[in-house]
Amino acid sequence: MRIAALAALILALSACAQSTSGRPQPSPDQPSVTTVKPTPTATTSSPESQLKDRIAWAQAGSAADVSHYHSASTGGGSAADLKSDIAFVSPSGKISCITGTEYQIDGFNCTVKLKNPIPKPGEGFGNWDGGFVSYSGQHLSVGQFRGDPGLFIHGDGQTLPYDSKLTFGNYVCRIATSGLTCVNPSTRTGVQMSDDGVVPFGCLKEVSAAEREVSVGRAFSC
Repeated sequence: MRIAALAALILALSACAQSTSGRPQPSPDQPSVTTVKPTPTATTSSPESQLKDRIAWAQAGSAADVSHYHSASTGGGSAADLKSDIAFVSPSGKISCITGTEYQIDGFNCTVKLKNPIPKPGEGFGNWDGGFVSYSGQHLSVGQFRGDPGLFIHGDGQTLPYDSKLTFGNYVCRIATSGLTCVNPSTRTGVQMSDDGVVPFGCLKEVSAAEREVSVGRAFSC
C-alpha cells in the first residue's frame, strides 16, 4: 500500500511540473477551472496567497498597446470606434471581452464558449447565454438572460496575443493558452476564464440563489 501511494505521489508531482513548451502557463498554484467554483489545490496556500500569485502573474505579461483595442467589428463592415472603451478576443476565439466606461459601467463583460455552459435558473426575458461573464471588482456573475447584444452591439475587438496583458482602469488582464486571467489589485479580486470554466479569486464568494439576481445563473460577491 505504501509503495502504491508513493508511486501515485511521484506521478502527481511529475504532472504538476509539466508545461507546454514555448507557451505561457499559469503559476503552479492555479486552481482547477472545471467548474465556476474554485476547487482546492494540492498545496496549503491560502486564498490570499493564491490571489497574490495571480496578480503578480497577470502583471508580468508583455504589455500590449491599449490604443489598438478601442474598436470592434462584426466582421461585415468597418470597425466601430469605442472611444474610451476597449474590446479584445483570445487567439482561440473562445473568449471575447469589452468594457462599458462610456456608459458608466465599471468592469467589463465577456462571452466564453464554455464546454459546459451554466444552465438557466428558470424562465427569463430574452435569450439565455450560459457563458456570459460580468466582472466588476467585487462582483462576478456567470450566465445571463440577454434581451439584446448589450456592449457587444458593435461586435468583437482585436485579437490579444498569447502572453500579452492589457491594463485599463484598475484591471489587468493577461491571456495564455490556458485561458484569460483578469485581476483588480485595488479590490483584491480576480477571475480566470477558459472553456473549462470560470474561477473567482480573492474575496469573491458565491451568492445563494435567493440573494442573486433572477436573470443570472451564478453570482459571486465580496
